Amino acid sequence: MKKLVGVSLLSAMLILGQPLMAFADTTGSRMINFEDIETIITEQNLEVQMNENERLKAYLDFSTLKRDIREIEDGLEDIDEERDRGGSAIGLGAEKRILLDTLKQLERTQVDRPTLEAMADLNASIKNVSQIRLAEGKFIGYNQSKLGSADISMAIDNLQKQLFTMQLQESLGLVSHNSINDLETKLVDMQTKLQSTKFQQDSIERELKTMLNDQENIIVIEGIPSDEDFVIKDKDADLEKALENSYSLKLLEQQIVIAQSALDRAKKDNGMSSKQYKKANYDLTNANLKLNLQKEALKTGYYTMVDNIANVQSDLRLAQQSLEDQKVKLSEAQLKMGLGMISKLEVDNATTNYQVQENAVKQKQIDLFNAKCNYEWFLKGISGIQ
Repeated sequence: MKKLVGVSLLSAMLILGQPLMAFADTTGSRMINFEDIETIITEQNLEVQMNENERLKAYLDFSTLKRDIREIEDGLEDIDEERDRGGSAIGLGAEKRILLDTLKQLERTQVDRPTLEAMADLNASIKNVSQIRLAEGKFIGYNQSKLGSADISMAIDNLQKQLFTMQLQESLGLVSHNSINDLETKLVDMQTKLQSTKFQQDSIERELKTMLNDQENIIVIEGIPSDEDFVIKDKDADLEKALENSYSLKLLEQQIVIAQSALDRAKKDNGMSSKQYKKANYDLTNANLKLNLQKEALKTGYYTMVDNIANVQSDLRLAQQSLEDQKVKLSEAQLKMGLGMISKLEVDNATTNYQVQENAVKQKQIDLFNAKCNYEWFLKGISGIQ
């Protein structure tokens, strides 16, 4: 029986969702609500800060373009003047070709600068939003894991009660010791699962703590907001909004601008019959095809997401109906025990079944909340499920 020591206390703590903190000094703790995440990540996340620095660095790279072009032009004038004074034509000619190639590249970059800066902005924004979504996913995952712990804890308590009853039955010669061994093995297995789930929760807490860049406080992760009334009012309007805001489409559109610019240069420098022009034309054609493919993929993804939300809502309603059924069964069991028709163990089983189903409803509520978050991010231009 030594392996059972402390299990009930641990189970109770995990059900409350605050392992080992119930009796701890909470000085320096920080409550984290789901609504807080976006603001905290935007203001404190180190990855976001790095992304912003990369964005600014890209601007710096472009800020000296005019000066660099002017310096190259001055260098070309110096070469011409030196040639006029009788300098080596061969050496000066080679140096001039290098400067002309450099000048051409700088001028191309200057033309593409607005597009390149827009792409830098888009990439930084995508990375920043990804940090927010990742943190939200950790928050949701923690709450899912906490419900899983509660289920396992209830199963452990139920097995302990069964074991106690079976040990009494063994003392009366009603069951074999092998049956007790089997039950003890199940109990150890559930304890191991509970410990594994606790490790998972600790890992999520550490990861979220790092993402929030808050190493000084003990973070306390709150529950998921309830939003069962989520309704999609206008699918066509929402899809249009999602396509308009899509970061992936905006990036592809900027790549088309770059490809068109390259085609125009190839036409000017080499002519429409040149290999360079034909290759640039293929690149532009493929860029437009990629844009069309991505639009279709987003449309397909949108309707898949809508179907998933409908399925989750249906699962939630079914889980809620099952909870009502378990509530009726529990009431019947309590009534029968009061009449001496069944044992307390059977009532305990009915209670556990009700509590497990209650957690199942909460799990479906979290699933719906997660689906709603994915939908809202999709409308903001971020596709993909977190």
